[in-house]
Amino acid sequence: MTAAATKRCWGLSVIAVFGANLAMAQADAPREVRQIVTFQFAPGRMAEAVAIYRDQLRPIYNGIPALLRFRGFSESESPEPLDLIVVSSYRGMAGMDLANEGLRRPGATGASALSLYGTLSAMTVGHHDQFVEIVPSLSDSAGAGGLTVFEYVRLAPGSADEFERLLHDQVRPFEREHQLVVWSETGRMLVSDGWDYLRIFGIRTLADWQRYQQVLWAAPFRGYLQHHLAARKTLIVRDLPNLAVR
Repeated sequence: MTAAATKRCWGLSVIAVFGANLAMAQADAPREVRQIVTFQFAPGRMAEAVAIYRDQLRPIYNGIPALLRFRGFSESESPEPLDLIVVSSYRGMAGMDLANEGLRRPGATGASALSLYGTLSAMTVGHHDQFVEIVPSLSDSAGAGGLTVFEYVRLAPGSADEFERLLHDQVRPFEREHQLVVWSETGRMLVSDGWDYLRIFGIRTLADWQRYQQVLWAAPFRGYLQHHLAARKTLIVRDLPNLAVR
């Protein structure tokens, strides 16, 4: 082998090793985790609760470096009572641990986020927390505006691998080909009340969601998809841009 060929082989080897190390580093990097808190407030307390988020909690969240983003949503259509959904995103649960330190510190008004959540609790009829880990290979970059659909999925036992493969190979390409949604994300539930996955969709109107269901009904993979689904719950919500952080 010539000296030039040897250098080329060495260079390719370095690139291959670098690429493999980069892939391993990306695989080991904590995936985005979202905390989803759903509130139902006592009658007449919704506006007051949103004001607490907008005027006091939002500045606190804005000052926490570990927070990737924060979003608030109000109900559009839901099969269960809800007034407000707040979603905070972190780089793994470790990012949430770091953020919790900031949430304990007093904000500009002297109250910490945790004490403000105590105030919100007194207004609340019911709430629950859920945590979901976003799967990058099954997710787009989420946009803003329009409506957001939260579709909780419970699978038949042993269906997780096939469900993810079906989403990657057939369902998401079909959704893009037929322009059924503006964007979509998929996450594995880490803490939930019995759900395995959460799919999140951006749509423009309620009519778009009906069209999604009608087109999906005729999809060639529908029977196979239904075989893996044990239950679904669908919530449609509206973005509250005045609560957004980052």
